[in-house]
Amino acid sequence: MEVEAAIRSRRSIRRFSDKDVPEQVVVDILDSARWSPSWANTQPWSVFAVTGETLEKIKTAYRERAAAGVARQFEVSRPLPDWPPEMIARTRQLMASRATATGPSDRGPGNLEFFAAPWLVLFAIDGRLQPEYACFDTGLLVQTFCLAAHERGLGTCIMAMAVGYPEDLHAILPAAEGKRFVVAVALGYPDLEAAINRFDRSRAELSEIVSFAG
Repeated sequence: MEVEAAIRSRRSIRRFSDKDVPEQVVVDILDSARWSPSWANTQPWSVFAVTGETLEKIKTAYRERAAAGVARQFEVSRPLPDWPPEMIARTRQLMASRATATGPSDRGPGNLEFFAAPWLVLFAIDGRLQPEYACFDTGLLVQTFCLAAHERGLGTCIMAMAVGYPEDLHAILPAAEGKRFVVAVALGYPDLEAAINRFDRSRAELSEIVSFAG
């Protein structure tokens, strides 16, 4: 797949097929993604790829937290709720397009099930670091990971809520001691027939976001 095609056609997948993803495929994707750039080549990230019983433990813990009404607590501050009006408008446009294309029967497994993806790949930073640049660098790794997965025919959904109960993640993943979870990516083969994966998307025009000076 050409880079331009990958950038334009990659999208968030919210319904996955039941096709298995071999571990070696995930290894290959991560092996490509590790070449992402970072500040002075510091590579401040850590990655935890989970599936099978470990993934089910995370799902169970999250269901229990949600059923008990426990609010999510993030280890890296989330954006403030008061977004500027033009950004709120973009989100509303997305939600309206999604609602038009889908119905209750199409939604399938939700956030707490990570949309039934067979893999959840969690991205974290060293807890000793200031988050600003470490998170910026980790974002580069996440984007490269998603494009590398797309090139191999897999789908991804970048999920902040998937790191919303870090106490459970640290209990289940002891290797994450001293790390702060930033975001996670649901990974699997997309259900290409699901409307939730097919609705029209849009992006702001360049005139809205770019200024040229010369």
